[in-house]
Amino acid sequence: MVKIGIDPGHGGNDPGAIAANGLQEKEVNLAVALRLEKLLRNSGYSVFMSRNDDRAISLVERAAYFNREQVDLVISLHVNSADTATAEYICTFLLAPGGEAELIARSIQSQLVEITGWPDGGVRTANFYILRATKAPAVLVEMGFISNEDTASLLATESIQYSLAWAIYRGLGNYLDFTPIDYQGHWAQNAIQQALDSGFMSGYPDGTFRPDQAATRAELAAVLIKLWSQLKVNA
Repeated sequence: MVKIGIDPGHGGNDPGAIAANGLQEKEVNLAVALRLEKLLRNSGYSVFMSRNDDRAISLVERAAYFNREQVDLVISLHVNSADTATAEYICTFLLAPGGEAELIARSIQSQLVEITGWPDGGVRTANFYILRATKAPAVLVEMGFISNEDTASLLATESIQYSLAWAIYRGLGNYLDFTPIDYQGHWAQNAIQQALDSGFMSGYPDGTFRPDQAATRAELAAVLIKLWSQLKVNA
């Protein structure tokens, strides 16, 4: 079984970058990581988190943990920051070109750009500690710029946090050759699949279903109209 390491950057007394609205990078990193963890676990993968709450973990400890657990790949999650408030691209880093890390990075990056619609910062190389100290192929995702006011506002929402996790999950799905389904393993999986197959319900534009998210009155109305129309046809 493939073992996947997820590394939510910063934590505890290390907030990472901080937005003008007070949003802290460590909060976004952990929120996305926990969603990604759930998606991967529901797909049957073993997931190892360098942290799953708000605590400070050194880079040395993070890399040592992944090496000790002999994970097969590592995804480190961060949010970028810049001196200018106009920077807004999304990008994925690896230590050096070639090998499995580049395949993973390119697969994830393409999904991040497709799903978020944010400018493509591409796949880049950097000598980040987590990339060079882990024995497994490792990539580091910079999930937009918290220094950009518009991006920071989005990063604070559950919707974009879910979309970022979903994009990384889909990228891993392409790399590991599995079909990404965000209701995989959910107690209502069969019912959801039947509702989708029947055409009574549909997912979100980014390909997610988000089974634990409450439906709005508008979404409920759309489902009821589809059901009513189908009943009329079959009457």
